[in-house]
Amino acid sequence: MVEYRKTIREEKGNESQKEQTGAQCPDASPVSAGLQDVLGMTKWRKEHPKATWQEIEAAVDERINQLRAQMIQDVIQMGETQDWSQHPEEERPRCATCGEPLLARGTQTRWLQTTGGEAVKLRRTYGTCPSCGGGFFPPG
Repeated sequence: MVEYRKTIREEKGNESQKEQTGAQCPDASPVSAGLQDVLGMTKWRKEHPKATWQEIEAAVDERINQLRAQMIQDVIQMGETQDWSQHPEEERPRCATCGEPLLARGTQTRWLQTTGGEAVKLRRTYGTCPSCGGGFFPPG
């Protein structure tokens, strides 16, 4: 990865500053400004006019991680609208240990942490295996 970054730096050393910043793209500024507004960075920057590079980067990362977690949660929940508890055995999720069809044991909440450190709340049907007794939140 260090070699990759070095290569990019070397390539950028041959470009003008205008080319490196993307300033030549007329659509870049409105898109960037719109994202900054959505993420609250325009307001944050006004409140922190003397922020350092590290402080700006940390604020952007925090907001991007929050947005990422919300998007992950929303996409996962899109697939969770169907309750599998009433499905025939052949259509129900299977036990990861023995392969038997799971029995639904109600909806429960599960919290997961994204790689960005944000918590994602999932409400899913919890299942237990009638053969081995294992309990699972089936993937999906």
